Amino acid sequence: MGAFRRSGVSGFLVASIFLSASCVRNPVTGGRQLALISEAQEKAIGEASHPEILAEFGMVEDPQLQEYFSRIGLELAGISHRPQLAWKFTVLDTPVVNAFAVPGGYIYLTRGILGHMNNEAEMAGVVGHEIGHVTARHSVTQLSQQQLLGLGLGIGSILSPTFRQLGSLAETGLSVLLLKYSRDHERQSDQLGLQYMSQAGYDPSQVSRFFELFERMSEGEGERLPNWLSSHPAPPDRVKATSALAEKIKQENAGRQFKVNAEQLMERVDGIVFGDNPREGYVEQGKFLHPDLRFQLDVPQGWKVQNTKSVVTFLEPNGGAAIQLTLVPPKSGETPEAVAAAIRNQEGVQFIEGDRIQIAGANAYVGRYRVQDSQGGIVAVLAAFVPYNKNMYQIAGLTSESAFSTYARSFENTIRGFRQLSDPRILAVQPDRIRVQTAKKGDTLRSISGIQKTSRITIEELSLLNRLDPDQPLASGARVKVVRPGR
Repeated sequence: MGAFRRSGVSGFLVASIFLSASCVRNPVTGGRQLALISEAQEKAIGEASHPEILAEFGMVEDPQLQEYFSRIGLELAGISHRPQLAWKFTVLDTPVVNAFAVPGGYIYLTRGILGHMNNEAEMAGVVGHEIGHVTARHSVTQLSQQQLLGLGLGIGSILSPTFRQLGSLAETGLSVLLLKYSRDHERQSDQLGLQYMSQAGYDPSQVSRFFELFERMSEGEGERLPNWLSSHPAPPDRVKATSALAEKIKQENAGRQFKVNAEQLMERVDGIVFGDNPREGYVEQGKFLHPDLRFQLDVPQGWKVQNTKSVVTFLEPNGGAAIQLTLVPPKSGETPEAVAAAIRNQEGVQFIEGDRIQIAGANAYVGRYRVQDSQGGIVAVLAAFVPYNKNMYQIAGLTSESAFSTYARSFENTIRGFRQLSDPRILAVQPDRIRVQTAKKGDTLRSISGIQKTSRITIEELSLLNRLDPDQPLASGARVKVVRPGR
């Protein structure tokens, strides 16, 4: 407001001029749209966010699957209202059931949502929907509204950027992922997805059937990446509306044979990891175990665990504290003391005390800090820097300054509990995988599932994976997904 006073121009007039200059023509509707972000900036957001997203969630290491998804995505993008964008399609290595788009033409499916698909037409519908968010510039609208309200892209967090910088999503990338579309945006993207997929020859009636899946799922909580329901608020009667539009499209194209391509999708889904991959860390009997990196550490009793490619976070149930484990980027000859000194010398950091300590049989360093966060508050930090198996680990306990004494013992116990993992059973653990089975006459999903009381998947989850009643007779030759346990 001070700038308006100095210029002698009313805030209302400046805002009106600002809005007028910032409205552009929407590529889909042709109407005027609020956009404080240019197409060049939109592309830059996507380019900057993509490596951050890959660092956080990773991509499925299956070149054939990635090529398959990219081929279908590029076909749909070429039909869309913005074929000139440098579109990029990636399957992320996370069990969360979601698909999302980032400005500039970056489209992502998770292996979690891919495993719940039964045919290629369902994939085309979901991908077309996400392409619609980009072509209609929905993220740009949301970001522009935030800028207009002065909200920026910041996210309030107890986790100080000084200590999370080594292992979590950068501010812009995370903000874009956590944007929530409006129901009008969702409705428009549903329509665009149906339009794009039907133009590409896919059966549009498969979309409403797939959307029924989300009516049976609950919203996920506490995940770094939210599920579809959390990030895509469903318009009322979504299933009914998409079903009606699909029927209209098919009537207008009477005689045209639309493709479903169930077998093609099943071939690509066969063998993908289902659920969390224990090779990359899991919790058992109060311990976080990481077979690939061969370490373990204790989880404070009752604390929640979030595990991504770049950071493991233990969260106190009431949000009062957190412990983060990250890898320090390798630098030749760097010691724990040198890493601690680099942290100490950063702006906004006050070093309280520190000392050398033995952790996991190595000379480590533990320091206590006071750090100014992005909101102007003070975060109390106890951080350890531990060399182990050619890596340097940072274990940081963070809380408010007033609560430090409450959580200090939990921080110390977790730091001192970092140690070697040597149990052969744990080191040999393997992930569960989806396997596609061919049914015989008289088979049911239950009869061929192989699910036992000790299985990590229930028959209800498997039923949802296939969208089949577990006891309904299957046609001879029907292809269904089962989950085979790792060994």
